[in-house]
Amino acid sequence: MNAWKSILISFSIISLACAIKNYFIYLWGDASYFMYFSPAIFGSHNYYITPDFIKLLYDFQRWIVVSAHSLVAIIINDQYQIISIILIAPVTEEIIYRLPLFALRNSLTNYIYWSFAIAINLIFAHSHDLYGIALLPLFVLGMCCSWLIKVEKVFWPCFALHSLYNFYSLSFLLYQSLFGAD
Repeated sequence: MNAWKSILISFSIISLACAIKNYFIYLWGDASYFMYFSPAIFGSHNYYITPDFIKLLYDFQRWIVVSAHSLVAIIINDQYQIISIILIAPVTEEIIYRLPLFALRNSLTNYIYWSFAIAINLIFAHSHDLYGIALLPLFVLGMCCSWLIKVEKVFWPCFALHSLYNFYSLSFLLYQSLFGAD
């Protein structure tokens, strides 16, 4: 399959996951039990307990992203933080989370590959300090990247898809902050 076609299919699936998350929040956001599905909306970031080795992985990830971002700010300009969000963060996160899948893709059976992919993508989604239903788009992004690795047998589509997703998310944040939209 053409890699760009696979990327666009994956991006469509991620966009659908974002829409499902948003509609779920919209439809059931006022229900009293909803805070258990999405505690991050209510400011409860201590809702889940994270093991120490996972916290070390998150700290390492943040250190790499902050270091790379600082280097870009020194070389280019601090106003170009978009480069860090669209290029540097996806590259570092894909290397940390999906490179092991890429390296082991031929030596694992399908069942073990997808079990490993689910586990590592749950960790990837959780690393973004989101909880509940807010994890859905990030988990789907990780699973789509895992699918790209399995189907395309190359690593670069993961970078492209992750960058596209970050651009998509950033564009919504910019739109909301500039125009006060929902």
